Amino acid sequence: MMNEPQGPIDTIPKVNYPPILTIANYLSTKQMIDQVISEDQDYVTWKLQNLRTGGIPSKNQLNEYPKYKFKKSKINQQDPDSINKVPENLIFPRDILQKQIQKSNHESGHGNDDKEDNLTQDEQFKLLVTNLDKDQTNRFEVFHRTSLNKTQVKKLASTVTNQTISENVRVFLQATGKIYAGEIIELAMVVKNKWLTSQMCIEFDKRTKIGYKLKKHLKKLTFSIMENQQYKQDYQSDSVPEDEPDFYFDDEEVDKRETTLGNSLLQSKSLQQSDHSSQDLKLQLIEQYNKLVLQFNKLDVSIEKYNNSPVLPEHIREAWRLYRLQSDNLPNAYWRTQGEGQGSMFR
Repeated sequence: MMNEPQGPIDTIPKVNYPPILTIANYLSTKQMIDQVISEDQDYVTWKLQNLRTGGIPSKNQLNEYPKYKFKKSKINQQDPDSINKVPENLIFPRDILQKQIQKSNHESGHGNDDKEDNLTQDEQFKLLVTNLDKDQTNRFEVFHRTSLNKTQVKKLASTVTNQTISENVRVFLQATGKIYAGEIIELAMVVKNKWLTSQMCIEFDKRTKIGYKLKKHLKKLTFSIMENQQYKQDYQSDSVPEDEPDFYFDDEEVDKRETTLGNSLLQSKSLQQSDHSSQDLKLQLIEQYNKLVLQFNKLDVSIEKYNNSPVLPEHIREAWRLYRLQSDNLPNAYWRTQGEGQGSMFR
């Protein structure tokens, strides 16, 4: 039997639950939910900024460039396209990093432009290789050792040209095809990163929605067993409207069914009673709350675990489509719908 995912929020047992449902438990659980969502929001914001800008510089680097601070500027009414133009004196974090590297090389005596211009091609290649990090070195070695199949390249070229190609042409096509394949794979990695980022945002939205439901269900349960009216009046006016129904989408049958049941329990007025029907409603509310807790604990917005995941065929297909679109040479719809009608030219 698979173990249930462990997380920051604990479930409520269906037996002997009144001692657990206290105001202190409600406030601590509410604070824990808000803390988890706040940490996830910081992570999502950092990932989105890293995707848009290529990295976040350190505070020391930003202090050396006061122009990096954002300044509001009025839109030029006489120039309708001014809203689409890049503001002047805008410095990106990658530019700051480049200036830092140049400054470091200059201080260490390796920043002489005249000397770099006089380097031979072999010396420039050696300088490039020696300054690669571990991941870049591994990728470079794999690319350097990889080559396209000679027989397949020659066969494909002969089929297209309807004649036998020479060895020099075969070597040229093989090198060109290798560069083309490398560009497609590199673009597929970008597509993969964007898809993972979008999945991260979806998981964060789900966790925020479930956390809001959890707070309402727990408040409804806590207030249903409280007998001190003074406590109810003191905590009734917090930011959690326990009687407010949750929305759902009609095309999602499971979510619709669970949300409708939860809304009927949240809006029930008979939970304050002490009869048998009230106890059944409380048990149903606890069961609904425990389901939400398991969903909340199961969600994970972190995408670092997918860093070493393979590139999927759909990433290659999307990269190929973007490459053709960027080259202003997008094929017609007939070829894009090959292979199960999904544009599977790479499958």
